[in-house]
Amino acid sequence: MYTGRILPPNTDEVTLDAFFNSVASHVGAENVSRDYIEGASPDRQGACSYADPFPIARDHTPSGAVPPQKVDEVQAILRDANRFRIPLWTVSRGKNLGYGGSAPVVKGSVVLDLHRMKRIIEINEEFAYAIVEPGATFFDLYEAVKERGLKLWPSVPSLAWGSVLGNTLDRGFGYTPEGEHAQMQCGMEVVLPNGELVRTGMGAMEGNKCFALYKGGLGPSVDGLFFQSNLGVVTKLGIHCNPAPEAFIRCEVFTPREEDLTALIDISTDLLRRRILSNSPGITNILGKILAAGEDSAVRAKIAPYIGHSAIPNEVVKEIQKVKQWPWWVNLFSLYGPPEIIKVQRDVVQRAFEAIPGSRINWELHTSPPGEFLDAEIIGPTPEILPQTGRPTLHSLSCLEFRGKGAGHIAFAPVLPPSGRDMYEWYLEAKELTMTAGFDFLADFHLFARYVIPIDLVLFTASEQDTMASLLRKLTDMTAQLGYTEYRTHVSFMDDVASHQNFNSGAMGRLNASLKDLLDPRGVLSPGKSGVWNSSAK
Repeated sequence: MYTGRILPPNTDEVTLDAFFNSVASHVGAENVSRDYIEGASPDRQGACSYADPFPIARDHTPSGAVPPQKVDEVQAILRDANRFRIPLWTVSRGKNLGYGGSAPVVKGSVVLDLHRMKRIIEINEEFAYAIVEPGATFFDLYEAVKERGLKLWPSVPSLAWGSVLGNTLDRGFGYTPEGEHAQMQCGMEVVLPNGELVRTGMGAMEGNKCFALYKGGLGPSVDGLFFQSNLGVVTKLGIHCNPAPEAFIRCEVFTPREEDLTALIDISTDLLRRRILSNSPGITNILGKILAAGEDSAVRAKIAPYIGHSAIPNEVVKEIQKVKQWPWWVNLFSLYGPPEIIKVQRDVVQRAFEAIPGSRINWELHTSPPGEFLDAEIIGPTPEILPQTGRPTLHSLSCLEFRGKGAGHIAFAPVLPPSGRDMYEWYLEAKELTMTAGFDFLADFHLFARYVIPIDLVLFTASEQDTMASLLRKLTDMTAQLGYTEYRTHVSFMDDVASHQNFNSGAMGRLNASLKDLLDPRGVLSPGKSGVWNSSAK
């Protein structure tokens, strides 16, 4: 028996062991983790813990984990959870870094870890889609496309070791034209909390060949119930991919002044709405360049007095910028399609961004032989800062050690209108709060046609957990006062962010609770996920 084990609420050791013993009869005793310190898919240091790798303030440690490999095993585990009243916490691979990793809202929950369910069930080149299980990573999907010689560029987020299905259900995004993953989802297979298996959309008809082609089906569309949700366990998901283009232009727009952010947002989102741009631009600030300048002795000397305990002051950043002639902002996006079309698009884009004084643009054109399509493997550099060709990478992990050895990060990720004025107002306030707390404001901004997600990526060390938690609360409150909220949040803040849904005295929360009561009356599946609880738990 594991010494000092963590128990779920209102559960004794005998009941927990009985649950684990029953699950072991379904998945094999060797696959059951009766504590949280082993069994998870490895992190970058090779550790296999289910605890949050970057914890803050509250304790979200799980009691153990159960890893099914087949759908009928998921069904059996849910039935056992209901029988023994054991709370589960569902993860696809547990790589939700910056938001809690594999850690549950409710301390002591058992992690329902789906990383062993890793089949890629289908990849269809003609209609550009894939059907995957929860454990299939973006690396897995890319390698399968490459091995089969398919003319597809699957969309990939900045860190590709995560689950295609899990990232999609958390409304994550990538950088090809199909980068809004939640919009590209089509068809689900779901195990409900009582163990019943359903398929949504056209999948509700046995053998329907439009499962991954037409999302609607007949009658109410229920797919949205299972995004960021604790109403079911998604075991299969259809995802649309980008057909490989004939030509590709990688674009970098550089601007020299901090206030240029306003124009960058307005021009970029206007080009998106007019479909001149087809993928999500990503904007980074000069801090990204400074973090990457590890071999530059002059830069290191300038920032050394501040690393690990305070923010690099603005005046120091401006001194570095002046010496190195670096831009304050870099806007990354690409153009995809036939060469005749994207060359014209390039001219339109050039004219639009030339309106920003002092801006400059780098263009990198790649074309395939006539009648063929581009192979992403031949396009440099590798790795990409943002994987706009769909090639998976873990390159972004390299910045985490900047704050100190073993440092972590939190991603504060609100949703704002596609307005440069509104964005700049939020940015200045968020930057002030972040730097006053002693952290650098590392911009990881993502632009879409009708909204923007300006991520404040904050690096912190283990000794700064309380300060980090305090900063997150201030950022959350400030953003709500401006009339916005987050699209995704850390497990410690799910209730706080859910409280922003205050229209009609919280009608959405009551609706969610009623659905939870109906589908999961014992509240065993991911209690507290996205601030959703059974009505009896409040």
